[in-house]
Amino acid sequence: MLSSTQSRIEELLTTIDRLGMVKIKHLQAIHDLKSYRNACRVVKQLNSYVNETYHNKEKVIYLNKYGRDLIGSTKEDNKKHFMEHTFLRNDVYIHFNCPHDWKNEYPIEVENNPHSFGINFGNMSVINKRKLIADAAFRRNGYLHLIEVDNLRKMIDNKKKVDTYREMFPKLNDHTPILFIFTTTHDRRRKFEGLLQGIRHEVRVFGEIN
Repeated sequence: MLSSTQSRIEELLTTIDRLGMVKIKHLQAIHDLKSYRNACRVVKQLNSYVNETYHNKEKVIYLNKYGRDLIGSTKEDNKKHFMEHTFLRNDVYIHFNCPHDWKNEYPIEVENNPHSFGINFGNMSVINKRKLIADAAFRRNGYLHLIEVDNLRKMIDNKKKVDTYREMFPKLNDHTPILFIFTTTHDRRRKFEGLLQGIRHEVRVFGEIN
């Protein structure tokens, strides 16, 4: 039987693995670690299993090989790219009360023609598919919730991704999903609202959820 300390360590490592990279304040909120000082004390217990770096003078941690091995994670090393995007996505995870089935980088794939089995070229079969990666996803009340975090992408690129969602939604073998977009300003929210006509959606500003 695992000790309570070991169980807590594995629970924290599993959260870090799910999110990829976290600030101490994220673990503080997710695991109800009370004060920031107490959260720092708890995080010290993870020293053998995590790497540390800093972002805007805040300590950031992510799993090292020993941490991944302890919980059986097969994810690759976090390369520390797109850190701000990752932390905003963590804020969304907390905003939705930490869904147990939350998945980062959620792949969506549909056939362009659902009645076609592909195009044959000799002995080769080519399936005509559309693919898209949502920033995150989880299910609640029977509906797939798809998450997009908007902080750096140009609006013209956002439009392309929204148009892809619009094409794919009717072809998903699911109840109509809900697309949640979290953005940085009210002006960008207004622009998204214009792009998202005809798609079941909600657009929120980060300042309203923190």
